[in-house]
Amino acid sequence: MKLDPDRKAHFLFAAVIVVGALLVLGWYIADATGYRVYQITTADTVSGLVVDAPVEFHGVDVGKVKRVELTGPRSVAILLAIRDSAPVTAATVATITSRGLATRGFTGYVYISLEDVGEDKGPIATAQGADFPVIRTAPSRMVNLDMAIDQVNRNVQRLSHILESQALPQMQKTLTDVDNLVVKLNDDPGILIKGAFRRPKTAQAEK
Repeated sequence: MKLDPDRKAHFLFAAVIVVGALLVLGWYIADATGYRVYQITTADTVSGLVVDAPVEFHGVDVGKVKRVELTGPRSVAILLAIRDSAPVTAATVATITSRGLATRGFTGYVYISLEDVGEDKGPIATAQGADFPVIRTAPSRMVNLDMAIDQVNRNVQRLSHILESQALPQMQKTLTDVDNLVVKLNDDPGILIKGAFRRPKTAQAEK
């Protein structure tokens, strides 16, 4: 059976689509193989944490963030895909952390940091009714640009208050004393010489 050019083009196009789909499926399976999914929950803000953000164990990349989901007014669930070879145990604690200007972008980036903080080296058990094993979390160490600016503003306000309540009155008193001394020097230029040769009252009393 001889195919006309149009049919050949259709078959060729269909073959390209099938091969592309198979390649994508193979890549997805290969990417998922060797990883295990864990969950962490936090009440801290996760601003800046995005899907595919890195997961690090003691500073080494071991996975990435798969999903960030709001589960309540003050609760966020985060799914992590972590390599099977990573030493995640019941002693592992996750911390949402930000890294600064010199690494991956002008304003830094947010990632998940994993550390061992205990002696229990057993695997994390999946609780009954849960979909994934849950890694404990520590308080966030995330500092973004808005938080940094807010902290600077508060420090400036605190410094201004200290200056107004303590330093400025002392400076005003010092300036007043200097003004009084200048006035006395104008009235009697020899006052400094007289002061230098004036004996202390205690010495005069002894004599």
